[in-house]
This record gives sequence, structure tokens and C-alpha cells, in this order.
Amino acid sequence: MEGARLELVPDPDDPRSTLAFPTVLLYPLHLESDFVRAFNETQTLEDHLSYVLPLPWDRARAYTLAGVSCYVETRDGGVLKMGKRVPLLRVLGTGKVDVVDEVVRIFVVPTDEADAWVAKFKAQRAAERGPAS
Repeated sequence: MEGARLELVPDPDDPRSTLAFPTVLLYPLHLESDFVRAFNETQTLEDHLSYVLPLPWDRARAYTLAGVSCYVETRDGGVLKMGKRVPLLRVLGTGKVDVVDEVVRIFVVPTDEADAWVAKFKAQRAAERGPAS
């Protein structure tokens, strides 16, 4: 991740430039990750998953472009499903997405395990926040 940063590309002085975010693709069910140095706001998740998948450690071949669901964490500790063909700008433009230290975090989960993972994720975040006052 050294040297990766949020930046305007191709030229910070050109008003036609777009934002590129360092992004981490997290595979929480296997405690694995991939790093995307520059995920441009005009690109889609499919643009990046198309070269990341198949994953070398995925012996069961559960992680395919058609077989995964992707999520971003929201500011309130929930998750927002991210369409694979939706530009990053549209996802971030909701104002709900939690971008920490200028890095976008995207959770990638096999679709058949997604509902259980989302429920567990939300329960963990609720427990971390403690009882509502």
C-alpha cells in the first residue's frame, strides 16, 4: 500500500481528471484480501473483479464474478450491497459509505453465504457499539 493515495488522475491540475481511490477487497470468510492501488470513480467493481478472479487460494471456486455479492460498510455500522456494474462514484455518492483513511473497503462474499455473513456482520457491529441509550 506504500505510495497509494487518493488522487486526481491523470492530472491533478486538469478539471477533467477523476478521483482514484486505493481500495481493499476483503474476503472475510477466508481472512484474505487484495489491494487495488487505484479504483477510479468511473470504474465498476466488475472492472477489477474481472482480473482478480479466480482467486489462487479458492480451491472450491466459490468466488466467481457471477457467484459473489459485494458490500461496503456504512457510517452507521451496517452494510450496503454494491452492484458489480455500478460506478464507484454512484456508491460513494450515497453519502452512506464509510471510507476510512481515504481507503475504500469492499467485502466480497459468495452469494450463497451472503445473508448469513451480513447478519453476523451487523450483529458484531451492534455489539461493538453497545446498548443504545
